[in-house]
Amino acid sequence: MIEGPFWMLALLLTPLVGGGLVWVSRTRAQLNASAAATGAASFGFLLFVLDQVLATGPTFAVGGLLYVDALSGLLLLVITLVGLASLLYSIDYLGRSGSPHEASVPRLRRYYGLVLLFLFTMYLVSEANNLGLLWTALEGTTLVSALMVGYYQTRRALEASWKYLILCSAGLAFALFGTLLLYLASIRALGSGASGLDWTTLVQAGGHLDPGLVQLALVFLFVGYGTKAGLAPLHNWLPDAHSEAPTPVSALLSGALLNCAMYALIRVDAITLRIPGFTLTHWLLLIFGLSSVFVAALFILVQHDLKRLLAYHSVEHMGIITLGLAFGGFLGVFGALYHLLNHAVTKAALFLIGGNLALQAQTKDLEQIQGALAAVPATAIALLLGGLALGGVPPFSVFASEFVILTAGFTDGNAWGAILLLVALAIVFAGLIGHLVHMLFGGNPSRHYLPGLRRAVGASIGVGLLMALALGLGLFLPNPLSQLLHGAVQAVNG
Repeated sequence: MIEGPFWMLALLLTPLVGGGLVWVSRTRAQLNASAAATGAASFGFLLFVLDQVLATGPTFAVGGLLYVDALSGLLLLVITLVGLASLLYSIDYLGRSGSPHEASVPRLRRYYGLVLLFLFTMYLVSEANNLGLLWTALEGTTLVSALMVGYYQTRRALEASWKYLILCSAGLAFALFGTLLLYLASIRALGSGASGLDWTTLVQAGGHLDPGLVQLALVFLFVGYGTKAGLAPLHNWLPDAHSEAPTPVSALLSGALLNCAMYALIRVDAITLRIPGFTLTHWLLLIFGLSSVFVAALFILVQHDLKRLLAYHSVEHMGIITLGLAFGGFLGVFGALYHLLNHAVTKAALFLIGGNLALQAQTKDLEQIQGALAAVPATAIALLLGGLALGGVPPFSVFASEFVILTAGFTDGNAWGAILLLVALAIVFAGLIGHLVHMLFGGNPSRHYLPGLRRAVGASIGVGLLMALALGLGLFLPNPLSQLLHGAVQAVNG
């Protein structure tokens, strides 16, 4: 039987191998095949990684520098699912001759190369045991994704790309200082050593760390990684970047990248939970979570751009995940991690559906998208289902995880926080339904609607996979996934 480290490294390196295939591909068909094969191979290797984690527990590689447990396995699952769907959608969106956004072979090669490099950096975030390596990988995601945000090279796209690069890099500079302070606390508690920044070392030594140093480090880490996660009031880059990037890239940014930054905060939270009487993490999570859901709610009500509307929903759902962590206990952390998965698949699907609707309506302006149900019924029905899923309507999975988080709030002494969350969710739902009714039923069908992506097999498979998960995970939680979530909760709570 092949051991766990092999599958960890195979999954990590697959996007780089796929990037090599893309580099030597000379035709459009070869580029599309290389990208699809890489996504499929990544999913295959992921299954072996998850099987190893569930069967034998956490696995180390490269002298302990890399580490996969149930928590990192959950993030790997999210990245791989969203990555595969986005690559399949890209074939019809950019890679096929005659598509509305058809790219030339050189630009398509560059696009696929960047996407695969982006996936590699996110895999590295997931597998990094050393917090310094995790920070480096997150900075790598910023550099690569900034190039993808500015892919269209319009003035707005380039402005969004620079804004994203500057704000997130500035935020990560704060996170770097926080990481150094955490290392100082580790040295004082354990003495100097190469493993002083390893998460597995810090989480075991949590009770011996200097609480004052950890508090100072925590402020910098929350500002830094909170900026990258799109938590309000540090979210200013997010609506611009999501709205100007190519649609598959928007799906990756919202469904995968934001969760990488949230994962870093969860790892830090796990360390502070081992420090007796340490409460700063709870209050920071509560403040950032509530501010995110309320800021997003207000902007959702007045939004006029389809992709920016979806971007503010990302801010909202990052806030919901943060509140689940703030409520704590088994239910709070379980709900937060469950919601991390549910939001990823639902939001990625909705970005892809919304991208198709914007192509057909020839605009992202919500005021001009009317009567879609009569004009493009297939896309409109998909948008309606995706919108209901995102709004937390049962039986979709977002409802299930939000219900768990609210239950945690009411049962673990955070009733006022849960009540405020309910108020914000009601505002968001009212705004979302208002926008959906306007787009689907308002006015008269525009005579300028295009037929959309013809023969879009890849796009249909990608969207169908994500929507099936958005519904299926609300109806039934498979035993292996339940085990993975329970193991991830244990990794956080101990």
